Amino acid sequence: MTVSYNLDVSQSSSLAFVRLLFRWKGSVWRSVYKELLIWLIMYYIVFFIYRYALNDQQQEVFSRIAEGSDKELSYIPLTFLLGFFVSIVIDRWRQIFNNIGFIENNALTISYIIRGSDEETVKIRRSLIRYLVLAQVLVFRNISMKVRRRFPTMESIIRQGFMTVEERDLLISIETPYNKYWVPIQWAMNAVLDKVDKDKIAATYHNIVANEFKLFRTNLSMLANFDWVPIPLAYPQVVFLAVRFHFLVCVVSRQFILPKQGEDKTGVDLFVPVMTIVQFILLMGWMKIAEALLNPLGEDDDDFECNFLIDKNLITGLTIVDKASDIKPPIIKDKFMDPRFFRPRRGNLVKGSAAAVVLRDSEGNEGSCEEADSNKDLLKTKRERLRERLGTIFSISSQEHEFTRTGSYNRGYFAQMSQISRY
Repeated sequence: MTVSYNLDVSQSSSLAFVRLLFRWKGSVWRSVYKELLIWLIMYYIVFFIYRYALNDQQQEVFSRIAEGSDKELSYIPLTFLLGFFVSIVIDRWRQIFNNIGFIENNALTISYIIRGSDEETVKIRRSLIRYLVLAQVLVFRNISMKVRRRFPTMESIIRQGFMTVEERDLLISIETPYNKYWVPIQWAMNAVLDKVDKDKIAATYHNIVANEFKLFRTNLSMLANFDWVPIPLAYPQVVFLAVRFHFLVCVVSRQFILPKQGEDKTGVDLFVPVMTIVQFILLMGWMKIAEALLNPLGEDDDDFECNFLIDKNLITGLTIVDKASDIKPPIIKDKFMDPRFFRPRRGNLVKGSAAAVVLRDSEGNEGSCEEADSNKDLLKTKRERLRERLGTIFSISSQEHEFTRTGSYNRGYFAQMSQISRY
C-alpha cells in the first residue's frame, strides 16, 4: 500500500519534520528495526564476552583485532556503492510508474470518435474498455503477487467479469509458447475496424483509436520487460553483502577497548554505541530504500496499488464511454467576460530580473520597442518619488525657519519627518 505523507509536509516547518519523523508505516524505523535488534543482540553478546569471559591476554588479542578491523572498514566504499545503486533503482522505479497504464486517454478517444447512443454502439464502447483492462490484468497477474492472488486462474477472471467464457476459449485456442496479453488489444482493434466497415467511424479517424491502443500495449510491454530483465543479480548482491558485512565487523570493531593495567583511561566508556546505531539506521535505511523499490509491483508498504489501478481503470473507463459519453453543459456567457469580475492575485510576477534595467545602445536610444512603455513608467515613477522627496524637504526647511521665528512647529512637521525617515 502506498504511504501518503504530502499533507504532513505541506509547509516546511519544524513541526512538519517532527510529524514526518514519527510516522511508522513505510518509515525507516519499520524497515530497519529487526536488523537493528539482531545487531544489538550480537553486539552485547560480544560486549559481555570481551569484558567478563576473557582473561587479560585474550582481551589484549581482542583489542588488537578490534582496532585493526576498525581501521580497515574504510576499505569498503559503502557510500559509493549505495549511492550509485539507489540512483539506478529509483530511475527504474520511475520508468515503471510512467508505464503503469492509465486508461483515461483511451476512454476519451473512444467516446469522442465512436458516437451513438444505440445499444450496439454502447456495447462496443464498453467492450473496448473491458478488453484494454483485461490485457492489463493478464500482464499484472504475471508480474505482481497481489494481482496473482486476486486472479489465480482464468476462471477467477471470468467470475469477476473481466472476461467471458467464449473469450477464454478464444484466448486458449491461440497456440503460442509466449504471453498472450496482446490478444484482447487485437480484439479491440478488430472491433474498431468493424465499425469502420459499417460506416460508424470515419476511416480517417480509426487510426487515432488504434494509436491509443498501441500506446497502451507499449506501456504494458515495458512493464513485462522490466520484470523479465531485472538489474543484474551481482549488483544487488554486492551492495547488500557490503552493507551487512560492514556492520557485522562493527560488532567487534566498535567495542570500547579497555585500557591496560597501569594506563590512563582515554575516551568515554559508553554502554550504548550511540553513533554506531545512528550510522546503522542511516546506511541500513538507505539500503532498505533500494530493496523496497527494486520491485515496485511487490507487496511492500510503498509498492504500487495494482489492484486499485485495475478497478479504477475499469470503472472510470466504463463511465467515460457510457454514462458520461453524451453529457455536456449548455454554452453560456461566462462571468469572466465582465472585466470587473476577475482580479488577478498579486504575487511574484514572471518577469526577467534585468527587465527593469534601462541601458543605452550605441546610438543613444534607451531600451527596446517592447520595453519603451515599461521604461517610461519606471522613469516617471522615479521622477515623481524624487519630486515628492524634494517637496517634503523644502516644506520642512520652511517650517524650521518658522520655528526659529515663532518658537513652535506646526502639526504636520513630525509626520513629514517620519516620512523622510522612510526614504
